[in-house]
Amino acid sequence: MKKKIFVALLLTGLILSGCDQLGDIGIGPGSSKESVVEVQEIQAVPTEAAITEKEFFRDDMDDDPNKNWGLKVVAGLEDQLVWSQVGGKLRLQTLPPNDTNFIFVSKKNNYKDVVITAEVTNQGPTDNAYSLVCRANADGWYEFRISSDGYYELLRFDQYLYDEGKNAYTNFIEKRLNSTKIFTGLKTNQFSLSCNGDTISAFVNGEQLYFKKRPLSIEDSSYSDGAIGFGLLGYGDSLDVMYDWVEATRP
Repeated sequence: MKKKIFVALLLTGLILSGCDQLGDIGIGPGSSKESVVEVQEIQAVPTEAAITEKEFFRDDMDDDPNKNWGLKVVAGLEDQLVWSQVGGKLRLQTLPPNDTNFIFVSKKNNYKDVVITAEVTNQGPTDNAYSLVCRANADGWYEFRISSDGYYELLRFDQYLYDEGKNAYTNFIEKRLNSTKIFTGLKTNQFSLSCNGDTISAFVNGEQLYFKKRPLSIEDSSYSDGAIGFGLLGYGDSLDVMYDWVEATRP
């Protein structure tokens, strides 16, 4: 009998001893200490989108343009184009009397989905147009134009029609349209052309243009990839503009 009582007392002592130990580390009955859990900062693992540079390409126009660009003469004579570099910018001038359409096409960069943006300042007559081009290839390209008198156009160029001596341009918005988003006169504009899938859209000074009370967005699948470009158009007058930079980014 005494042996059973001794065993029972021994078991009770062990149980009470265990409860005291649980209390010492902050859990279980009789605990008087605050529970503290050590944690470490969770390090985010970048996704593919996060680790890929948003910017494809940028030209600050402080180097010889022949390094990155080749000239495409759509209209006029090459001798009518005069270019120089002034204060880290590319100055483009045209001489009369012919209408001119000069496009500088990238020698190195071809893209499927891209947004090309440029900053340009007018230095002379406002009856002009600045252009941006995406998906330029042997078949043609998409082109966005703005002018210093406030007009814009969104077009598709067809090289085969051009080779046949026909009008190579299809204007998606039917004619030149005016927009108050374009800074007129001797001012600076930033404008962008986006080619993303089958959607072609245009922006001026950070805002999307509107056509028929809707955001200007055209669906066309004629060209799926190609080079980017920028340019200058004149209508028989002497023109003078400065391109500060051109860049290509992901849509």
